[in-house]
Amino acid sequence: MQFEISPIQLVTIGAVMNGFVFAFLLFEKRENRRANIFLSLMILSMCLTFTPFILDISVWNAYQWLAWLPFSLSYWIGPSFYFYIKTLTGASSEFRKKDLWHFAPIILNYLHSIYHAVIVNSNPWPIFHHVAEVLELAAIVSVAIYLVVSFKLVKKYQRSLFDNVSNIEKIDLKWVTRIIYIIGACCLLILIFLIASQIAGGRYTLERWDDPRAFILLLYSCILYWLSISGFKQAQTHQIAPSPITAELKDAGEFSEIIENLQESIEKDKLYQNQELTLSDLSKSTDIAERTISDAINQELGKNFFQFINEYRVEEVKSLLKDPGNDHLKIMSLALDAGFNSKATFNRIFKAHTGQTPKDFKTRNS
Repeated sequence: MQFEISPIQLVTIGAVMNGFVFAFLLFEKRENRRANIFLSLMILSMCLTFTPFILDISVWNAYQWLAWLPFSLSYWIGPSFYFYIKTLTGASSEFRKKDLWHFAPIILNYLHSIYHAVIVNSNPWPIFHHVAEVLELAAIVSVAIYLVVSFKLVKKYQRSLFDNVSNIEKIDLKWVTRIIYIIGACCLLILIFLIASQIAGGRYTLERWDDPRAFILLLYSCILYWLSISGFKQAQTHQIAPSPITAELKDAGEFSEIIENLQESIEKDKLYQNQELTLSDLSKSTDIAERTISDAINQELGKNFFQFINEYRVEEVKSLLKDPGNDHLKIMSLALDAGFNSKATFNRIFKAHTGQTPKDFKTRNS
């Protein structure tokens, strides 16, 4: 049998092959190891789910046994992504037996495939066939639900970062938020395509670039590339564990004393110069409980940990810029010495605190 591969199918095949490679690489990566197992599973599920769409219908008619292969894992895409986010953000690092029910609906992917594998070239139970198709397509709804729940986890994690770390550039998961939006939009487009395809009698093919199905496959290919590469590049996230409950401090004087102790320790040892400084690190250096430090900074100063530490860094840079002995040094070099780890973050925070760019400040104070 001869069959032709369209340019659109060729692009998608490339994305799928790339997905398989990165799924293996993620499985072997040490950083975020537990989380990457689920991301690897998600990428594999996406690859296998879209493989049938790459093949021409003539291939399926000629090789009915293909229906028995592990394609159409669409019901695993949503839960895999959810557990990836859950583990990545520290919401949970353990996968329990009762969590397996999230993956149980996989059987709904195979009602339709098994029906065609058993009933060859006929359709004696059209109602069952129709229901099986609907249940398989309902995986889109499943993916959408898990995306919403995952989005809430990411937003909660991003808010908590400001109370726990002093630099968020590499761990804020902005790429995850963006990809949730894109996958959600893709799910909507797939639904629109399915409805349009039914209205048109299922006549859409992959032979033309202006075909709706072609656009969806191209978008999917971009998502698969983006997800694979961004997931592999993701640095080790900061695991935020629930703080132990401590006695509530109601006396403002106690908060003031704690802040004074923190300031003394930070200024004396220049703790802010540590680019990876966290609330936990500060707690160990000062022998003050994390929850107590956080409450003191929040209630006494009206700030979060991120703001508290970066103010020291800004003041350090300002002092260094005013010193004529540093004129030969680049501004970013001084910023790195002060504890910043990103040019974009440094410029944004410096301007927010001073109302000037670092360059303008240096010009006016030199």
